[in-house]
Amino acid sequence: SCVPAVPREDLRGKEPLSFREHEIQGPLRDDSSRDSLLASVERSLAYLEKKRSQGGLPAISGEKISPDHVYRSLSLFRDILSSAPDEGEWERRVRETFVFYELRREYSSPSILLTGYFEPVLEGNWVADGEYRYPLYGRPEDLQEQMPAEDFPETGVSRRMVRMEGGQAVPYYSRRQIDTEGALRGRGLELVWLRDPWERFVLHIQGSGQVRLPDGMTIRVGYAASNGRPYRAIGRYLREQGYLDEKEISMERIREFLQSNPGRAEEILNINERYIFFRSLADSEGPQGALGVSLTPGRSIATDLALFPPGALAYLVSRCPDLDESGKLAGWKTLRRFVLNQDAGGAILGPERVDLFFGSGDRAGRAAGEMKEEGKIYILLAK
Repeated sequence: SCVPAVPREDLRGKEPLSFREHEIQGPLRDDSSRDSLLASVERSLAYLEKKRSQGGLPAISGEKISPDHVYRSLSLFRDILSSAPDEGEWERRVRETFVFYELRREYSSPSILLTGYFEPVLEGNWVADGEYRYPLYGRPEDLQEQMPAEDFPETGVSRRMVRMEGGQAVPYYSRRQIDTEGALRGRGLELVWLRDPWERFVLHIQGSGQVRLPDGMTIRVGYAASNGRPYRAIGRYLREQGYLDEKEISMERIREFLQSNPGRAEEILNINERYIFFRSLADSEGPQGALGVSLTPGRSIATDLALFPPGALAYLVSRCPDLDESGKLAGWKTLRRFVLNQDAGGAILGPERVDLFFGSGDRAGRAAGEMKEEGKIYILLAK
């Protein structure tokens, strides 16, 4: 999420979006485990069952894709996944039962930019001291969702997140105001304290993570809210300023640059005004995505949930990093995999962006940081 998007002509608003049928050529291979796929399908079903009991969700993007249709599709896929005796029978039944759809604009390429994200595992402490100086904040009590974004055109505010000042609603504090100027200091909002500002920034980008405490205890934290300020990729900023070349931008390379230029680090991190507030996730099986279900490594994806049906099954075609035993990039391998649409992200907007969850820890982080590939995604819906 720190890396810039592949440049594309901006045709937003000029071309209508539609889901179009597509016939998948070649075998429907899946390069990950069946157990992980079944677990992820079950989590999407649980989400949709809950939403149905609460009155349901609207159809997506004006299309005839209702949550009930998504739920029925997932139920049928689960039955096939559980009962097909072999790969050949499984593929035959999937092709007979489902239609594959691409979401695309009329004249644009249907290709997507596929990036990766992960759950970092960081070192922290309940209290601040000389080693642990960088707080994770819970949601402030004065953070309100009130006025439309167009009321603040000069800030580029992306959501209606405000605070009251002198009886007037104003945009909520920026990253600079919070971290550099201390706008939230002394209000008792600190959940935990971290060692490193870069690691904290990565946690803000990823949206959830684990914090290992000095006594060996590990806690999990997840997204609670954002300040509604615009998201700006610091990788793009470093490229525009001539500090890094387009081809070398990755999470690891950005980290190395900041470590080599500590006097510039705070300034560069503050380029991204968006700020994330966290909450504790007790007894969670894994990091929770935007749907409130635990994410499955290699199976859960983040998309623009205003365009792609929440919880839906999809087929992803691209390539992904192949790491050696030391965690270094050894090459690239084909990615053909069924995935579940279970998350969202501040930088994941439009039909051309998909983010794949790689899992937890350093190795997952290294793979996710390398991931910036063209690909295709197809939504599966029952006939």
